[in-house]
Amino acid sequence: MLKNNIRIAAALALLTCVGCSPKAQQDYIQETKTALENGQTREAEILIKQAMSEKPTSSLRLLLTEVYLLNGNIIGATQQLEKVDIETLTPPEQSKAESLNAQLAILSFDSNYQRLLDSETNCQACRLAEAWSSVASSNSVDLQKIESDTVAYKVFEAFDNKTLSSLDISSLIDSSTSDIELLVMGDLLRRSNNLDGMITVYDAYKKNNPNVLNINLPLAQAMLIKDDFKRAKELVNPVLAKFAKNPMANYLNSLILLSENKQDEAYNAISLADTYGIDMPSVSLTKGLLEFNSQNYESALSSFEKATNMAPDNELANTMLVATKVKLGITDDALETLATQESFSELDVSTIGQLIGTESHAREWVTLQSKLAQSESPRARVLSGLIELAREGSSETLSKPGDTSDSTYNLIQVAMMMNKAQFDDALNYVNKWLERTNDKVKVMNYKAAILIAKGDRDSAKSVYQESLELLPTNRAAHMFMAQSAAKNKDYESALNSLDKILENNLNDIVVLKLYLAFQKLSKSEKYESKLHSYIDDAISEFDDNVLFKLMKAGIFATQGANELAQRVLNTVDAEKAKLINQYWELQFYLASRSNNANQARDIVKAWNKQFPDSTRPNVAFATYLENAGQLKEAISVLEQVPHSLDRPKESLALDSKLVSLYIHQGNLSKAKYKIGQLEKKSNLPPGLLDYLNGTYAVKQNNLDEAASLLTKAYSESSNSHTLKLLHALNLRRGNVDNGILKAHLEQYPNDLSIKALLAESLIGQDNAQSIALFEEIVSQTSGNTDVLNNYAWVLHLEGKNDKAFEIAKRVVELNASNQDYLDTLFRILTSSKRYNEITAFSNNASSDTNTLLLANAHMHLDEQAQAQKALASVEKSSLSEEDLSLYERVSKDVKN
Repeated sequence: MLKNNIRIAAALALLTCVGCSPKAQQDYIQETKTALENGQTREAEILIKQAMSEKPTSSLRLLLTEVYLLNGNIIGATQQLEKVDIETLTPPEQSKAESLNAQLAILSFDSNYQRLLDSETNCQACRLAEAWSSVASSNSVDLQKIESDTVAYKVFEAFDNKTLSSLDISSLIDSSTSDIELLVMGDLLRRSNNLDGMITVYDAYKKNNPNVLNINLPLAQAMLIKDDFKRAKELVNPVLAKFAKNPMANYLNSLILLSENKQDEAYNAISLADTYGIDMPSVSLTKGLLEFNSQNYESALSSFEKATNMAPDNELANTMLVATKVKLGITDDALETLATQESFSELDVSTIGQLIGTESHAREWVTLQSKLAQSESPRARVLSGLIELAREGSSETLSKPGDTSDSTYNLIQVAMMMNKAQFDDALNYVNKWLERTNDKVKVMNYKAAILIAKGDRDSAKSVYQESLELLPTNRAAHMFMAQSAAKNKDYESALNSLDKILENNLNDIVVLKLYLAFQKLSKSEKYESKLHSYIDDAISEFDDNVLFKLMKAGIFATQGANELAQRVLNTVDAEKAKLINQYWELQFYLASRSNNANQARDIVKAWNKQFPDSTRPNVAFATYLENAGQLKEAISVLEQVPHSLDRPKESLALDSKLVSLYIHQGNLSKAKYKIGQLEKKSNLPPGLLDYLNGTYAVKQNNLDEAASLLTKAYSESSNSHTLKLLHALNLRRGNVDNGILKAHLEQYPNDLSIKALLAESLIGQDNAQSIALFEEIVSQTSGNTDVLNNYAWVLHLEGKNDKAFEIAKRVVELNASNQDYLDTLFRILTSSKRYNEITAFSNNASSDTNTLLLANAHMHLDEQAQAQKALASVEKSSLSEEDLSLYERVSKDVKN
């Protein structure tokens, strides 16, 4: 939307204490310590933040560090400790700070640990951390740093003597005196591969610190080695919930999913691990195996190459690399690699078998045949003989004619003539067919289709009219009449023709969809009402009503009524619906509109599982990720999709989207390479290459070249998306003329997306014209929520608050969670001083601006306590200058 002056990102604000006195601050500190003693760490965090809101001291920051650690917020704890002025603390507080510093370093696996104070200070925790740091950085032990009568000393000593791997830790665990000691022992046991000891010690630490997640992954790895997948899952899931981009957590999750035989989910997880930057041969190898298994050979090749680069001696990785090259037709390279091997695994033998018949004159075949003949494997020796036969060469072709019925034969003859554009011959053939057939209407429809292909629509119309005399319900004839009327923009006649089909056959979803399209163009409420009646009657009449429900939900979604759309979807037979792409598209659209990223991911996973050969789920998800600014993940999603030779349109859409993402990311070398690949393809859509090269030029800041290319692309395609980009480019070049949008609308007056863009562009420049355009849009459709929200805003700017309120309220009712929509409504109500209506939406306000407007409303209603509570959750740094001024006024009123 255009309201850039008031749009802000929602942020989670720290609770603040407005107007606290020193006495109140001390009360909060005492209450914090009491909460900690009672194990109420979450309540303690709220209390200490309130105490810090007026005057954050080093003592308070130290207490917050401890609370953060107990709540598992290691990053927050580290940041708070860095802000502590250690010199201003009391000696007990300094000791506490050193202990926390040591524990945070070990939890973060930071081998560069340093004390906060003079190294001569007596600090047992410090000495433990220093000894651990020496091991972590150089694998050496300095036993002089550790007191000899401690449990830790015995563990360090065993590590130094290389006996820790077999040490029974159970007799020592009860003697451990601190959490730091447990962490040090656990990490040393991990480094010595003493899994049982590590599990025992880490479990003891987690018993004291259940919210700390930093040791979950080492524990989960141990559980996977011991085949305890259930416990591993319990450890990994909390990490993913908090750190979704943690590469190791995603890798371990993929192994857990594999144990559950969930290969699709496992592949998604390990792909995320790879995307987020984990460099381990086992990760690349596992990812490659999953890709190979799903026949995604291009991606598998990349994964196996990465694995062999990291681990050149990994036999499985090398074997799979060769096998993948064979699948991709890189036979010469595969042959050369195999010929250099001294021995062959069974997988190698199978790979060689697939190569037989390729590169028949390659010298490597002689080497391979000789080595296989000497092998002890029966399969290898048989393969040697097959190679010899293949090199000698022999082939045989078999063919068998098929059977045809009379009707099928006639259709084949007509189709062959049509394919050769022999229209007159086809007409002569059909005329003879008409003379001897009893199914004249059917053959007349074939004749009309030939005439249409020939370009003679008048003669086709005559044939269809004649057919209607024989069969008044002839669907093909009514469809032709409807489409002909629509071409002449006579949408009412078109709808009347479709009515005749639906009156006799309500169970025709194709006609209903066409009816919907023509109804929108007709701007007729009468036909809109009839459309809804048809759909509702079909839902009531037919048991198999999934398509009709999907259509109804789709209409609601395009109107912005997302909650109504979801309600309809919830009534659909899911088992039948999941077989239809539209069901997934609607589910994904609704999830993306509600900004529910996790739900969107789950839907795409299920969608991909249902349609494994389709690129549509991944393209849709990549577009969502792109809009969310997650370009790297969006690209990864598309790069993992195998190109399907039998789906050229989907492959083209995939490549085009990848080019756009590469350009957006700034990876121009990949973008140029992919554009080069597209240039080699035939039958590209008009303007596509110019559009892609234009966006490439924009990224290079060659704005004049970009404008030229995009102008050419638009002239070839009249594509609305290209026009939007060209318009944005012109604005960037300082050309604020909306003429190009107006010219497009003169040619395509029903292009509502461009009409909405023009209306938005005129806000603040020509509000009256903007309002007129929005009224046109709303008169043609009920309008989506974005359009209606902008319409309400420009009405508000013109002082038409009553009408603006009605529209804004309707938008919020359709999507109450959208903070931009709520912002528009709140500002209209604030301008009208209707504060009591703002407070009615108190549960919906989550952005800082909306919460501020809510606090302001409470103050005007003399509800000071509610105002203070709302104001306390506002993050000032996210506010605009105008809203900061309001914040200061409300804050002052609250204190008074």
